[in-house]
Amino acid sequence: MTVIRLIASDLDGTLLNEEGMLSEKTAECIRNAQQAGILWVAATGRSLKTASELMRTAGVSPEYLLLNGAEFRKSDGTLIFQKSIEESCAQEIIQMLMEKKLDFEINTSVGDFSTDCEFCDTARPMPAVEKIFDAQIKIQKIFIFSEEQNKLKNIKEFLKKRQDITVTSSATWNIEITDRQANKGAMLEQIAEYYGWSKEEVLVFGDGNNDISMFEKFPHSRAVKNAVESLKKNAEKVIESNRDDAVAQEVCRLLQHLSL
Repeated sequence: MTVIRLIASDLDGTLLNEEGMLSEKTAECIRNAQQAGILWVAATGRSLKTASELMRTAGVSPEYLLLNGAEFRKSDGTLIFQKSIEESCAQEIIQMLMEKKLDFEINTSVGDFSTDCEFCDTARPMPAVEKIFDAQIKIQKIFIFSEEQNKLKNIKEFLKKRQDITVTSSATWNIEITDRQANKGAMLEQIAEYYGWSKEEVLVFGDGNNDISMFEKFPHSRAVKNAVESLKKNAEKVIESNRDDAVAQEVCRLLQHLSL
């Protein structure tokens, strides 16, 4: 019988409903899990600003695995772990994206910046490349977005040849880049070790390709029905979809027994 001490759930497409919000049923489930002594971690590609605003609006206060594993922060925003992309690597990628006229957002040590602030409405306008690197700003994630899927596919194939970055996607219209050692699974391993818990004491939920690293590293995994097929193949169990509050349903069953 396995006692679960940590639950890590992806947000978009998993914990959040189709409107991109946390339902009251799911929010109550998180609070009940926390009251039962379970650590809840929001494991997301989002930055602290957008993730914490969502959680605060719903009245919950989890800890945060952010930017696909580039950061871990406590519920109050205190930074515990961080991994940044090497400066020379980030500079090469950003210059390439500008030459190809692809829109992107960078998540940095001093905030988020985007070439399209209408789409990334919480980011500030992208400064000149020289200003970014002259100021020695550390970049945790580069987020590329486009409706031209063939263009994205070619860029993704090119980027995957690099050995110094992790390249993944949370949807067909984006590419997410972090340091080669930064992914959700690696950061969650670090978090479990930080608290002194084994992998068997962790339960993970997800829906996308950027969740696969968690599913590969932790034995207790749940893919929602709307997940990509590659994630379902790695899952211990496939549950209902995010529109059905599937994570809340599964955790409610867990709380009845406090074990799997």
